Amino acid sequence: MSSPNLVEALQKELSHSALVRGASDHSGISVAALLLLAVLLSWRLWRFTITPWLYPNDPKELPYWIPILGHLLPFFNNSGALLTHARRTLRNNREPFAITVGGSTIYVLTMPKDVADAYRNTTSLSFDIFVQVMMRNLGSSAQSVRAMFSPMPAEKDGFPNPHGKPLGRLARELHTTQLYPGENLARLDDKFIESFDDQLDMEKIANTNYATRDQKGGLTVPLLRWSSDVFIRAGQVAYFGDLLGVIDPNLTSTFLEFDDLSWQILFQYPRIVSRRMHAARERLTAVIEKYFSVPVDERGESAWFTPAMEHEMRTIGISTHDIATMMTTIYWGINTNTRKASFWMLAYLIKHPRLLEQIRHETEPAFKAGGLSVDYLKDSCSLLDGVWNETLRHSAFSASVRHITEDTIIGGKTLRKGNRLMIPYRQLHFDEGVFGEDAHDFEPARFEKDPKLLRSASWRPFGGGITMCPGRYVAKESVAIFIAIALRRFDIEFVKGQVFPRAAEGTPVLGIMNIQNGEDPLVRVTPRQA
Repeated sequence: MSSPNLVEALQKELSHSALVRGASDHSGISVAALLLLAVLLSWRLWRFTITPWLYPNDPKELPYWIPILGHLLPFFNNSGALLTHARRTLRNNREPFAITVGGSTIYVLTMPKDVADAYRNTTSLSFDIFVQVMMRNLGSSAQSVRAMFSPMPAEKDGFPNPHGKPLGRLARELHTTQLYPGENLARLDDKFIESFDDQLDMEKIANTNYATRDQKGGLTVPLLRWSSDVFIRAGQVAYFGDLLGVIDPNLTSTFLEFDDLSWQILFQYPRIVSRRMHAARERLTAVIEKYFSVPVDERGESAWFTPAMEHEMRTIGISTHDIATMMTTIYWGINTNTRKASFWMLAYLIKHPRLLEQIRHETEPAFKAGGLSVDYLKDSCSLLDGVWNETLRHSAFSASVRHITEDTIIGGKTLRKGNRLMIPYRQLHFDEGVFGEDAHDFEPARFEKDPKLLRSASWRPFGGGITMCPGRYVAKESVAIFIAIALRRFDIEFVKGQVFPRAAEGTPVLGIMNIQNGEDPLVRVTPRQA
């Protein structure tokens, strides 16, 4: 055979072999894909059809396609929308249901009776585990967490502890001593009045780094930034006195940076992708550690709780650094919700000018002989009360979480040991069967028309059971004080072109929702004419 013919024959053979191999490879890929699809369909059939038939008393689970991952991405993007979708997909009868998030099973309760049963259960539903995980995520050492949850002697110095509770549980009683109606709460109210009286001043506002002055004597400020600045400074002074501000005058900005990213703690983000949040938290803790390194008698005035809690922690051998770490969570709790609650309440009032004028008129008699009567705001301002309640109903977005330590029956369903239970407040607050067909409308008269709503198991802005937020009284009173003083001193309106902000419903919070990034509305503040 000649050389050209030989070459041509070899080329044909190689081409044929390549085609055969290509067909074979393609066939292999197709078979593998079909096998993978068959396995996936078999798993899904077993998980969402056969297993529910074998275990009819387990909560129904929202189906998903990717094992382990489950509903991780939609939960992160907007947990509220995911839970609403799940409830409607699973017949919308509000019985307990389950979702899988990153390999973890979470049971969800949206029926008021089931929620009440869960709050009453303190034996097989544990809140302590959640608290301990949060403490570790916030930087507490393992040694300090063990110390906080080890029984203390019944006979000891300091705060009474006749039942020998661990400090992690006794701390709630210290909180209630400070925050429940009484002398200690009245002192906090006085501190808030003093701080707001000082900060709600045109010149003080003009000297901030976020205010701009116009030619007509008014000031333009971003509403959330303004209310946050005022409330964080007030809360800081109320609990720690002036010393923290002396150590770091910019601490409020550090806290805001941390607080806006604090959802990463709730989602337990790895440190490598949450460095900015942790850096801000560490700067905040470092300032608080300097505070607790100063002798008590040299710090100046503070709330009763601050030195009392410090004494209890030092008694069980907790270091100054760990005290500062744990008091950082107190600083967080003091400020994260009141700043946003005051923002939303004022935003709703600005959006409804007639309502704003009614609140201004209703609260005016609280100013007597140059002072402000908190009792009058609490007892004689029913419309202010209604706006507060409706603001909370619309803006509360947190959830109670419990770890299930033993199989537990709630709502006729068996919740399995080792999983978590979640009670999302927003699902309760927009239940049309309780709040009516206009549940999604902002209606301040809602609670006045039907006072029973305040006693409903669907009304949970501060949680429930033994973990109900002890700060609910000071939160309400401090926001009422802020609103009353601000409306008496200023006319406040949205700058032309500004729109009512959208809530960041996809971001988890400890209580009140934040706003969407970049949507802090500008408002014009002008002094009221006498």
